[in-house]
Amino acid sequence: MMIRKYSFKEDSADFTGQSARVLRDGWEQRKCPSTNFVETHKLQGVGENESGNIPLNFVIGAGVENVLFEDFTENHNKTYFQISNLPTTGEPVGFNMLLRVTTDDNDTENPQEIIIPYSQTRAFQVENLRRVTVQLLDLPVFFQRRVSFYLEKTFCISCSEGGKGNVM
Repeated sequence: MMIRKYSFKEDSADFTGQSARVLRDGWEQRKCPSTNFVETHKLQGVGENESGNIPLNFVIGAGVENVLFEDFTENHNKTYFQISNLPTTGEPVGFNMLLRVTTDDNDTENPQEIIIPYSQTRAFQVENLRRVTVQLLDLPVFFQRRVSFYLEKTFCISCSEGGKGNVM
């Protein structure tokens, strides 16, 4: 489920780059053009009487790289995500999971690699996230496991006009 939250920037928001200046309560601040706004997307699950970071559960196969998220836009973003390598009921054997994170700062050939140990949850905050993949380690190829994943991405809609170097 994707939840969208739109919010227009206020006159008091401080932005880098060129913009008109206004005086407000004696302070000089940048004025954001009315065409700029920030959007937040959440990739999350649902649950009765639940709120907050409700993860989605993915069933993934061993031995294969599984894409959990991929961004094809040019928009500058700040992204928070959490991923859990939790046991399922009656699961006798633990497994490690290889997490690969690709941002604008690293290329697709050399993503950041993090090992998530069995029965662990990790949270990450990154800038300009492009791709998140996972791969189960130490399991026969025919095995499948459940992985929980939550993601919240905030980005400026009009920042793409200035290229990837533009900031929120």
